Amino acid sequence: MEKKITAGDSSAVISTFGAELKSLILNGRELMWSGDPKYWKKTSPVLFPAVGGLRDGCTLIDGDKYALPKHGFARDNEFECTSEIGSSLIFTLSDNTETLKMFPFRFNLSLCYTLTENSLEIVYQVENKSDVLMPFCIGAHPAFACPAEGWSFDDYRLVFQEKETVCSPVLDARTRLFKKEVGVWRLKNSSEYPLSYPLFDNDVLYFRGIASKSVALLNNADSGVRLTWEGFSSLGVWTPAGMNAPFVCIEPWCGCDDFEDGSGDFRDKPEVQTCLPGGSKYYVLTIESV
Repeated sequence: MEKKITAGDSSAVISTFGAELKSLILNGRELMWSGDPKYWKKTSPVLFPAVGGLRDGCTLIDGDKYALPKHGFARDNEFECTSEIGSSLIFTLSDNTETLKMFPFRFNLSLCYTLTENSLEIVYQVENKSDVLMPFCIGAHPAFACPAEGWSFDDYRLVFQEKETVCSPVLDARTRLFKKEVGVWRLKNSSEYPLSYPLFDNDVLYFRGIASKSVALLNNADSGVRLTWEGFSSLGVWTPAGMNAPFVCIEPWCGCDDFEDGSGDFRDKPEVQTCLPGGSKYYVLTIESV
């Protein structure tokens, strides 16, 4: 089922399956990728309780082994629409018998979408209903239409809020794990990163440890989209390798793919979050047209 909210001439459509954003029109312009399965059927999956892949698809949690799919399971579950007020919708996923086989914690994951004429705010709430400290990763994965008509992919660049110096790890094509001592310099005291399809030949670009809390995807006319976030600690950027797909994903994360020298223990994962028993954690993403 899909739900629609409006604010003036702006609108957003969210599916209850995965609480996934399917359309976002701001200032008369559709910002989202269409979800054409020729390239990728998703549009904005929610990453929880994992971000990226695990070694052999498994992880250890408190000494026990669990099979947990890449990017977790939230994106492949039906959420309940628990609130519809004006231009705001809340979607909630709770633990169930199937999730407990993959992730042994009781939880609520809620996404609150609030639309204005100029922006969409998404608030992610993770509530720990277990009686022990709960580790988790969380991330956004929105795919934006790129290039726009009349432009090429090479006409676009990322513009970070701050000047950044980033050496990104590289995924091993065979194991799908980040290599231990191999990195690529993405930024050296710079705020701008030009895009091209060959950059994604080894999959995702991982901007780890950045100071910026916003980034814009802009063409040479400085038109595009800006994302601003709170709580997230890094950024993934992705388009499928070798496909020249007409979209790019801008992904604030807390978490990442496993490293080849990692312990395999979920609580040791880079950027892993923790939530106290009975507590909640909040993360915010705001999308604006530029």
